[in-house]
Amino acid sequence: MKKMLIIKDIKNWFWVTFPNWTTPVSLDVEHIIHFFEKTGYQVELTSYKEFDFSKNYSGYVVLYTSAEDYCGGSKDFMEDVLVHLMNQGAVLLPEFKYFRAHHNKVMMEILRDEFKEEKLRTIHSQVWSSYEQLKEASFTQYPIIVKRAGGAGGTGVFLAHDEKELYKYAEKVSRMTNLLQFYYLSCRNIRRRLRRREQFLIHNSKFLTQNYIPRLDGDYKVLVFGTHYFVLHRLNRKDDFRASGSGAFTHEEDDKIDMILDFAKLCTQEIKAPWLSLDICHDGTACHLIEFQCITFGFKAMSLSEHHYVQKDGRWEIVEGRVVPEEEFCYGVQCYLEMRG
Repeated sequence: MKKMLIIKDIKNWFWVTFPNWTTPVSLDVEHIIHFFEKTGYQVELTSYKEFDFSKNYSGYVVLYTSAEDYCGGSKDFMEDVLVHLMNQGAVLLPEFKYFRAHHNKVMMEILRDEFKEEKLRTIHSQVWSSYEQLKEASFTQYPIIVKRAGGAGGTGVFLAHDEKELYKYAEKVSRMTNLLQFYYLSCRNIRRRLRRREQFLIHNSKFLTQNYIPRLDGDYKVLVFGTHYFVLHRLNRKDDFRASGSGAFTHEEDDKIDMILDFAKLCTQEIKAPWLSLDICHDGTACHLIEFQCITFGFKAMSLSEHHYVQKDGRWEIVEGRVVPEEEFCYGVQCYLEMRG
């Protein structure tokens, strides 16, 4: 019999959907269990805090969740559990590398560098291990985007117009995430400087810089579940270059929608995962992949959409009506497993 393991997070949640614009709720795990039991799976449910390390999960299909954790505690433990499962021979959905890229823009850009399709690599990034490493480099073209590795909703993202701003924002995003430790070591460094001793690194939180795409009024949030594509146009914040975190979504279609969908499908051919969240922009000439996530991303573009898209005979068709988030989640898994054979 086929076996499946579902792992809830530390708070006993499993992913997040939205019945309205402001209220997050966990996906209904019982709905997901019932779906896969009907398709012949023996499904077991656990959580990271209840995980049984003594059991052998070889051959299990594992559906799991992640968390955004700035100090690294709970997500670090999740990583321990997932590595343990991989070592036993379990099949993680999505692959472990995509868990590493969840709210980790440095890992995301490392994965982008491996893409074979050049159209998905028009955003050029440099990853940095520390502020000191960046200061040893030289930059000739501005403006430059500076991004903290972690964070969502546009937090920790800045636009540097010159070297002064670049150093200011890089110093900010590279500070140790533990502020108490940051300030403690800053004080210790004063003494070490007076004694002419090597100082502690306090700006060693990884971050990245990347090229800026000008004259954008927003981007497109595209969610992909199997062959179903959900799209919301997201406007920039007022007097800002960032669309992420603006909350200014619109369902209005425009003449770029087919190009956005074609580009999103190109992304799915490169990024192999049951579900996919894409931030795509169009500069008037070409599409650009800003960011992507494959696990525990927001469902607003799907759960609040009045329709979605499917491609038939090379043309994009609209399927009217709202969907059940849990059904779409399971459909994404089903399509992925069929594709893997």
